[in-house]
Amino acid sequence: LALPDPSKEKQSVDGVKRMKTKFNKVSSSGKQLGQVSAFGISGLAALSSHVVHHPLYTLKSHMMMHGAEFRVRYFLDNIRRSPVRFLYRGLLSRCMGVMPEKALKIQAWNNVGKKLESWNYSPLPKYLIAGSAAGAATTVLGCPSERIMILAHVRKQGVIHVAKTIGFKGLYQGWRVTLKRDIIFNALFFTIRDVLVDLRVRMSSQHRCGRFERFIAGLPAGILAATVSCPLDVAKTRIQGAILGSKEAEMSTIAVLMDIIRKQGPRYLFKGILPRIYVVPSMLSLFYVFDEALKQFALDNLY
Repeated sequence: LALPDPSKEKQSVDGVKRMKTKFNKVSSSGKQLGQVSAFGISGLAALSSHVVHHPLYTLKSHMMMHGAEFRVRYFLDNIRRSPVRFLYRGLLSRCMGVMPEKALKIQAWNNVGKKLESWNYSPLPKYLIAGSAAGAATTVLGCPSERIMILAHVRKQGVIHVAKTIGFKGLYQGWRVTLKRDIIFNALFFTIRDVLVDLRVRMSSQHRCGRFERFIAGLPAGILAATVSCPLDVAKTRIQGAILGSKEAEMSTIAVLMDIIRKQGPRYLFKGILPRIYVVPSMLSLFYVFDEALKQFALDNLY
């Protein structure tokens, strides 16, 4: 009769302990930095990751908004005429929103996760609930900044023009479908990513995954989450790209999806899926790597 290996038992127990203190470690780092400092660093990480990926957001907006009418030649002609201005149109307004948006997302993820951990929730429901909370927090600031960005992409309207013409109500046009998309995406992304990270930790003798490994774990999580939520992203783009007060702007999520199926076909619910499954997982994974690296740098060198 083989006796259990004490070293393996110890590794297993250590792995469980590491998973149970996941949120506490992040939260304790936030307390050492201070909430304002942690929030600001997360915003800087979000800005850095978004600037790299903004041209793909421009492509995604055009593909999702125009559907069957999208023409690659038209898109390339605009790039040839004015590459920087066309590809980076709407960057300023989006960056103004994406910095506090991502910082709010990471705060919601950490704080809700820590609370659920104190209530002894098991990992899977803990990740799902904390990820959903992160998605809901994202919508608060993400909806208006995405609305302005999409109008800049598809209607060539600047921030000042948008602010004068659509007002506060217009900024939150499409907030319901944005909330649905963000909750579904973030619940799936955080859950899958952290399950993969936990598996990696269990399989190794390390206390945690390295930054590159965490980046890699975020890619399949983001691809699956982006694919599942793509129809809602298409509907959101159609609603937010519509003129305020128009029939399209007042349509419900289901009505927009059914209209696309009826007029263009089911496959157009996934129009823009290629730039989406590249830009979203890559940007989010890069954001979390930047966020952790910058916070660690601040702790090591500034505090």
